[in-house]
Amino acid sequence: MTNTYLQDFVAKPLFKPSVILSHDSLYPKISVITPSYNQEVFIERTILSVLNQNYPNVEYIIVDDRTPDNSNEIIRKYGEFVKLAGDGTNRGQTAAINYGLRQATGEIVTFQNADDLYAPNAFYELAKAYTQNPTASVFFGNLYIIDENDLIQNEM
Repeated sequence: MTNTYLQDFVAKPLFKPSVILSHDSLYPKISVITPSYNQEVFIERTILSVLNQNYPNVEYIIVDDRTPDNSNEIIRKYGEFVKLAGDGTNRGQTAAINYGLRQATGEIVTFQNADDLYAPNAFYELAKAYTQNPTASVFFGNLYIIDENDLIQNEM
């Protein structure tokens, strides 16, 4: 794995729209919630880290309340794949996550901050773990510390 592993993964859309839009019930539905506020520098890469999973049963909810930057325009580029939600009150990150949780309909629910990334195949690995361990309450994986250019600095 090169140090540009994540950087390459989120550099451009790599997903197949037909796969993302298929909502294939043979796979557990994964709901991803991203709270976002003034994240125009990072939000597209975060979106691509979700969509580039090319996972066939994902519900992606981005909660962005009254952001004054261009985040909403970036999010709208992916409008058919992303639900832009929010109640317009901007009560902070925790409130945004809770708002998204109330909207989520997945068997698996997770959240990803607007300046963080999922690694390739994360959703398939999560679905596999969930299928093999249906009574487990929490799943987690490895953590990469990345810089502002999505280059891995450390693995935990």
